[in-house]
Amino acid sequence: MKNDQAAIADIREGDEFVGFYVLKRCALKESEGSYRLEIELSDKTGSLPGVVWEDAQLLREQLVRGEVMKVKGRLSSYKDKPQARIDKIRPAQEGEYPPDSFIPSTTADCEALVARIMEYIESFRDTHLEQLGKLIFTSSVFMKEFTRVPGGSQWHHSCLGGLIEHSVAVAEICDWVTKKYPGLNRDLLILAALLHDVGKIKELSAKTTIEYSDEGRLEGHLVMGDRFVRNMCERIEGFPPRLKMLLSHLMLSHHGFHAFSSPVEPMTPEAFVLYYADEIDAKLNALQKILDTCAEEGKEWSDFNRILSRYIYAGEKKEKE
Repeated sequence: MKNDQAAIADIREGDEFVGFYVLKRCALKESEGSYRLEIELSDKTGSLPGVVWEDAQLLREQLVRGEVMKVKGRLSSYKDKPQARIDKIRPAQEGEYPPDSFIPSTTADCEALVARIMEYIESFRDTHLEQLGKLIFTSSVFMKEFTRVPGGSQWHHSCLGGLIEHSVAVAEICDWVTKKYPGLNRDLLILAALLHDVGKIKELSAKTTIEYSDEGRLEGHLVMGDRFVRNMCERIEGFPPRLKMLLSHLMLSHHGFHAFSSPVEPMTPEAFVLYYADEIDAKLNALQKILDTCAEEGKEWSDFNRILSRYIYAGEKKEKE
């Protein structure tokens, strides 16, 4: 197969391919006096390991991880796993490739998600929380980022638009729980659900790959998100200090445990609900990606998942059509 831009998901063993890909990994290896460059390429359809034999040492100095490369190669296998032999590789020039080729986008309708957010805010009975929601979610500058940023780097909602998709899903789960348990503070819980991962706007960078910013690694999105929400509360005259404290607790505790980077653990009913709702949506989104991979490969079981420390059963093996 030869074409101008081969999507990684479409490349099969024996295919020759040419295209623009992000260099996710680049390591120089030496064996018995000869050098090779072990790389990993990616686009929005997947990733592919490869090896470069010719001019490996020189290329290691020229190639920069995270940048876009123009690549020519052939897909073969090594130890029963796909591996591309790279014949040519060079840094791509700006304008040679479409900028949206490397990170997948959510399939959700972002306009509908924005409308859903505003429906929630309009339904609030607490005037201070309604004011806060409108202050944040009617800002065009904020919404431009909120609707674009991924919801995670790899594990869940790792796509453009993933943050708003995940945030609205968590809010919907929380809303359902409040119908079952009417003693919960619905307005507080839903607004916290919509905002719980807002710190990811600054934590994650999504250009050609999803990476952590320096601030994101050093502080984390829980702390950055809480700081943002507190600052927004200060802009609303008469915002009750106790309400701000409860909202801050939800922002800081939604990872559930100190071991999972929560500065504090849930101590209110709403905080427990937010933690579990966040877990449900994140886990199911991640599991769906695993199941989709199994379906594409015709596998009954997933590979061993290190995050979950288990295999995932995908159901009866189906023959590929």
